Amino acid sequence: MTARPRRHTVLRALAATLLLVLTPMFPAAAAANSSVSSSELAAGSFGGGDLHTTSAPDWMGDLPDTSNPTTLSLPGTHDTMAHSASIVGATQDFDLTTQLRAGVRVLDIRTRHFQDAFPIHHGLEYLHANFTDVVRMVTDFLGENPSETVLMRMQKEHTAAENTRSYEDTLNWYIHENPDTRNLLAERLWTPPAGYDGRIPDLGETHGKVVILQNFDATGVYGPRWGRTLVDIQDDYLLQSLAAIETKWSKVRTQFERSAQGSTQTLFVNGLNATSGENLRAIAGGVLPITIAKGFPSTIGMLERTEKYLRDNGTGRTGVVMADFPTAGLVEAVIARNFS
Repeated sequence: MTARPRRHTVLRALAATLLLVLTPMFPAAAAANSSVSSSELAAGSFGGGDLHTTSAPDWMGDLPDTSNPTTLSLPGTHDTMAHSASIVGATQDFDLTTQLRAGVRVLDIRTRHFQDAFPIHHGLEYLHANFTDVVRMVTDFLGENPSETVLMRMQKEHTAAENTRSYEDTLNWYIHENPDTRNLLAERLWTPPAGYDGRIPDLGETHGKVVILQNFDATGVYGPRWGRTLVDIQDDYLLQSLAAIETKWSKVRTQFERSAQGSTQTLFVNGLNATSGENLRAIAGGVLPITIAKGFPSTIGMLERTEKYLRDNGTGRTGVVMADFPTAGLVEAVIARNFS
């Protein structure tokens, strides 16, 4: 990877200080699932997650083939691969395979175009994985659970560098030429048919497949477009203080209400995630993905708020629920909406 800019060095130094301050407030850090050393700030979420305690590897098999994702309640993860990141960048407790086995069916995969390949990033931070790793984990899971469909939002992340071809050409290389991925994708990647009109396919068309939700410009069509007319997204993700969680929650609650009442032709997406971006003052105030998701002394986090809302409002479509550090209870509650 290219050298980190000085600003990122400052962020990491601040993260080290925050780690010392926050650690006593959470369970002890568990670095066993991380490929980064403690000196690299592999703080993750301090080992507090329980997603590994639930199992729903084949829940879509109980749905009719005529079901369309726009009509469903789907658990998803924001910045899916950021489980081994620094305290500033971490958004997940567990790796992709654990997420899939728990029932997560919508992924957020962020690919930097670097040296004609796709390393996985969260902003500036390299997540010690590449697109080949993602393909292997998803296709292995689908091979074991052919009743399932995985929706994968795919987008460019960070800055492109040292490439001899376009982003689209590199994606086509993974699909058609790379010996590590071409056969896997030939079997497991849903390909839009001739005359494709942009719709999201029914489950009967995609059992055992991964469907790209295309969030990048290209001359070709790789799947339904993220952010198109029939995708309604709540993604207000920049907060300046922990007090702003109240405003964020109000937007999340409103999106849940819109999804429950809205058109079944629309894919409603509700982002529970938020961060401070690179606002040093907000970071110093504790505004991090983990504190927003899991809460902080005197502050109720997004996960607890959402679980309570789903318990108290027990029916109705949630749409896609994109979460940082999702709990077993949250994933179970979203899946249950499909059968109530």
